[in-house]
Amino acid sequence: MSFLKRILIFVSLVLFGITGRALATTGYTSLISSDMFDGIRTDVNTAAAGIVTILIIVVGLGLLVKVFR
Repeated sequence: MSFLKRILIFVSLVLFGITGRALATTGYTSLISSDMFDGIRTDVNTAAAGIVTILIIVVGLGLLVKVFR
């Protein structure tokens, strides 16, 4: 049993060493970058500007109704 255990430990260390070296030589590349969100940022800004514009129109109409009533 101890012989089998020693073999398994040796094999796991060798495999870990091989994969560790392979991972160490691989450079990091991100899957997404911040440039991918520029379109979303533009859409959100446009939507926010539209909501603020509608709010200004509604408040202005409310003031006009209040004044002329």
